[in-house]
Amino acid sequence: MLTDTQHALARRVAPRLQFLFALLVLTLGLALHAAPLTFPTLTTRKGVTYTEVKVSRFDAHEVRFSHANGISSVPLADLSPELQTLFNYDPKNEISVLREKQSQRQKAIITEADQKAQVAAVREQEEADATELQRIRSRPYRCYISRVKHTEDALLLDVLATERLPLKIPSKSGKTERVKRTPQGKPELVEQAVTNVPFVLGPTLRILPSTVPLSAGKFIDVFVITTEVGPEAICAPSPEAALEYRKKLAAYKASGNTPPPRTGAPPAAPGHP
Repeated sequence: MLTDTQHALARRVAPRLQFLFALLVLTLGLALHAAPLTFPTLTTRKGVTYTEVKVSRFDAHEVRFSHANGISSVPLADLSPELQTLFNYDPKNEISVLREKQSQRQKAIITEADQKAQVAAVREQEEADATELQRIRSRPYRCYISRVKHTEDALLLDVLATERLPLKIPSKSGKTERVKRTPQGKPELVEQAVTNVPFVLGPTLRILPSTVPLSAGKFIDVFVITTEVGPEAICAPSPEAALEYRKKLAAYKASGNTPPPRTGAPPAAPGHP
């Protein structure tokens, strides 16, 4: 049996042995990626005690751990000298780590601000596009295609103005025409090309893209992209295509480029102005 002196010595030695054992576990854990370092209790210099402590990570500034009441982090400077030694605490290293963390937080704040600004810019652009699309859609130009010529980048269309005119049918003698009427006795109107009314955008249109399946003899709505480049008004067959090409042309001009050379308009078809 142990004497009283031996018991007292064991009580004094036990905490230091416990510390050395924890140091050994930490060393082995780091080397072998073993289970996290644990402590039955951990008391800070401020007198706060945590129980069932399990260390999750630590750096030159602080240690983070779970405990019986949750998760906490404590600066290494607030630990006992033994634990500071255990976690290899060095005030000089702490300063550099704190500076790095502060730099990372500032970068995170800037990144978050940039992301918010980008989201706001995208939303603003979408709203502007929606407004512009509605404006384009509200102004279609109706025309009749008299001839189509394919070029490398677009279609050149000879067009005529259109009107809704009374439908004429041959008389029984075949020498004159008469107006066809509805059952209510009113003139029956039909969309027709007219040669005596100039089309508002000019006799020739440039339609983008060149792959649009258009042919002569059709009535179509066109939507203006621009009339500032070249001899023909540049149009599209849909509001969405017009908006897309308007944005492309604006970006092209903003880059400082000049419009590429283009072929001239084809000669007017025989019988059409």
